[in-house]
Amino acid sequence: MSRDQLPISTDLPGDLLAEIEGARHTLAASKASSTQKAYASDWERFCDFCDARNVEALPAHPDMVALFAHVEAEGGIAPVTIGRRIAAINHHHREAGLASPAARDGAGIIAQMMGGVRRKYARKKGQKAPAEADVLKAMIATIEGTGIRATRDRAILALGMAGAFRRSEIADMQLDALQFVPSGLRITIPRSKRDQEALGQVIAIPEGRFIRPVASLRTWLEAAGMNDPDPVTGEPRQGPVFRRLTRSDGVTEDPITDKTVARLVKATAAAAGLDSSAYSGHSLRAGFLTEAAAKRANLFKMKDHSRHKSLDTVADYVRDASIFDDHAGEQFL
Repeated sequence: MSRDQLPISTDLPGDLLAEIEGARHTLAASKASSTQKAYASDWERFCDFCDARNVEALPAHPDMVALFAHVEAEGGIAPVTIGRRIAAINHHHREAGLASPAARDGAGIIAQMMGGVRRKYARKKGQKAPAEADVLKAMIATIEGTGIRATRDRAILALGMAGAFRRSEIADMQLDALQFVPSGLRITIPRSKRDQEALGQVIAIPEGRFIRPVASLRTWLEAAGMNDPDPVTGEPRQGPVFRRLTRSDGVTEDPITDKTVARLVKATAAAAGLDSSAYSGHSLRAGFLTEAAAKRANLFKMKDHSRHKSLDTVADYVRDASIFDDHAGEQFL
């Protein structure tokens, strides 16, 4: 019986059957849709691996799972991805009502193999260059003109850095999440990468004096006609904040994608004379944290604003910014 299913009998009353069906949907929501898709792809990959070697994928012998991990690592797959694929294999066994390979691995061969994979194939974290304030201003300055596309793109860069947003959060931002206040802008983020339970969070974007993200956003909304009420309902406009444009720069109802943000960052970095390969959509988020650390911002304030669950990642930015401060060798080198 599937783990995401509840036992059911046709002899039960209709209202109870309906309740059980609703409970099934709740169980299915225990994993994000992105995780479900990844697990499905991982399981298919393992099945292909087993088919090529004429062995059973379900149930899978722990030794075959360990071999699969080794072959994946040899093929250049990152250890973290291999770990997810093993989790998918265990998940599909439990879904089928079978003990997972990990549960049957008395010798611990899978765990040992993964330990070896992490040590032998560990990758240095590929960090992209941060778009700090001066870098961001140079990038924004390459966007010339007052046209609708230029107005939108300047707002994407300015607000993206100011909010320490992930590129997906920029693409998913909705008009009803914006609240302009005298001090600037409050933005409600209903869900993010680290907020799988969709509790949401409100962050503040000040008006600013240099990058002026709130002013850039207001200019975009005005130019795109999104400050006007809906012509049909008379209610405030709904939908995405940043929208796809046609080739003739007409504003559509469709949101941009996270790839739009990444391409924009790279294009403006190149136009500013920077190495575009060193920059990505993450550069906006990293730029805020790098700049905040350099200005000795409060670590806890940085964590709240960037929505990191742990202080460790944020602390890395602070350590890097202060690496020469009070250096241990300052008095004798």
